[in-house]
Amino acid sequence: MMQMRDYPNIDFIVASVLRDWPAHKRFLDLSFANYEPVDLNILEELAAKIRSLAQDDIDDYVRSYRWTCGELNKEALYFKRSSRYRISSFDEAKRSIYSNADYMKSYMQGLLLSQLLWQNHAAAYLYYCNEYLPRFRTPFRYLEIGPGHGLFMSAAASLPDCIAAEGWDISPESIRQSRHALRVLGCGANVSVLERDVMASPPDNAPSFDAIAISEVLEHIEQPLAALKSLRQRLSPGGAFFINVPINSPAPDHIYLLRDVAEARGLVEEAGLNVLDLKLIPMTGLSLFEAEKQKATISCVFVAQ
Repeated sequence: MMQMRDYPNIDFIVASVLRDWPAHKRFLDLSFANYEPVDLNILEELAAKIRSLAQDDIDDYVRSYRWTCGELNKEALYFKRSSRYRISSFDEAKRSIYSNADYMKSYMQGLLLSQLLWQNHAAAYLYYCNEYLPRFRTPFRYLEIGPGHGLFMSAAASLPDCIAAEGWDISPESIRQSRHALRVLGCGANVSVLERDVMASPPDNAPSFDAIAISEVLEHIEQPLAALKSLRQRLSPGGAFFINVPINSPAPDHIYLLRDVAEARGLVEEAGLNVLDLKLIPMTGLSLFEAEKQKATISCVFVAQ
C-alpha cells in the first residue's frame, strides 16, 4: 500500500482494520492504489468525518465492517448461483433487516467504513465533491434522499452558497441516526432531516431544490422509476440531480436489480431526465471490462436534469 503518513486519518482507519483483519491488506492495497494526491486530500477529510462518527468505538466499527463484508459475500454467492437478489420487496427487507436493531447497528457501522475503504464507494464520493458540487456557484437549496451517515449532505451543507439542506427518509430510526451524525459533523441551522416519503406528490406551495442527491437508495425500493419521477417535480429550472445506483450489487437489503449500464441509464431517462454526465466505477480489484464480463458490481453515477 502507498505510504499514508501524510494522511493520518486514512492511516488510522486502515491500521485499525488491518490490526483486526490482516488478510484484508491486499484488498486495501488495491483500493488505494490509484488515487492522486488531490483525491487523497478529500478522502483524508472523509476519514476525519468517519473518525468523528466512530469516536472511541473504532474497534467495534472495524468488527462490524468485517462482519458486513461477510454478509455481502453470502449475498454475492447467492446472486452468482441464482442471478437474482435474495429479497424482492420492501416488506421483506423491513421484516428481516430493518426491524432487527442489532443487525442494523452492525450493518450501518460497517457501511460507514466502506465509504472510505471500497473503491466504488470512495470514488463516487470523490466525483460528488469534485464534479457535482462545483456546479453550484450561486445560492442553492439542496435535497438528499436517505442521507444516512450524513457524509454527502455535510459536504454540500458546508459550502457557503448552500442556503438550505434537507434530508428525507421514511424510517424514524434512520432519521434519528442522520440527525445525530449531522450534529457530530458540525452542520448548522441550515440543515434539517425530515420524515417524508419521496413518492408523495408535492403540495402546491412546496419548495423546489437546485440540487437533489439520491445515492445508493434506488436499489432499496420497489418503484425507483416512480421515485425519480416524483423527485423531478421538485427540481428547480437549471438544477441538477446526483444519482448513484449500482448494478449487479447483491446486499441483504437490495431489492431492485439493475443488470447492466444500459438498464441504469434507461431508468434515469425514462424518468424524463437528461443525462449530462455518467461515471462508471467498478468494485475494488476489477477493471470496468472485467466487472462487466463477470457481472460484478459497478456504481453508475449520473449527473442529470
